[in-house]
Amino acid sequence: MTIRDDIIINWSVSPRIIEILKDGSNPTSISMQDLYDTVRHLSFQPDAIDKDEIIDGAGKELLGNSVLVGLTIKLLNAKVKFENRENPPWTVCNVLGGNLVAENINGESMDPIEPSAFVTTTRISSSSATLINLENQGGLTSEEHNKLMTIASDVDFIKSVQNGRWKIINNQMIFYKDDNITEIMRFNLFDINGNLTMRNVAERRKVLC
Repeated sequence: MTIRDDIIINWSVSPRIIEILKDGSNPTSISMQDLYDTVRHLSFQPDAIDKDEIIDGAGKELLGNSVLVGLTIKLLNAKVKFENRENPPWTVCNVLGGNLVAENINGESMDPIEPSAFVTTTRISSSSATLINLENQGGLTSEEHNKLMTIASDVDFIKSVQNGRWKIINNQMIFYKDDNITEIMRFNLFDINGNLTMRNVAERRKVLC
């Protein structure tokens, strides 16, 4: 279990905001396991003991041969937010290691990511319903397992880019997941002379952290 000290919860708004602070130990990434462990810990603190449930999790049941059910986290009237940045360039932040969904106060599905100033949040979902137990890998080394997870994440990302919404605005091309809401990447667009443009595009450059 990992309890991160760079996550806070704003209980006074609806939906509640689970915020990853920019000055923390890992300000641009959160795993589903760390999110679940930390939020559960915070929900048991004295100032939150009377609050409605905020998170639920399922998965990691053993299927056999070291294969586990993938981890899915459901936020209950809550969203994840990476703390605002003050100015460009845009910071790319990642939510990874499982599947993240959210419901509003009425139990209706909603985007689990709260937008942040000058932040692009990439949600890398599991491309499979299963995980491999590193402690008993059935012949796989840690390096082989990590390569498989990297390939799965890359395939999932490529599928999102191909199937999701593309939009050009303010001299940038923005790519969204197939929900047409969650931003996963953006590029600055340039003409043949290297000037930012929205027309006669000759070059694109990825917006980096």
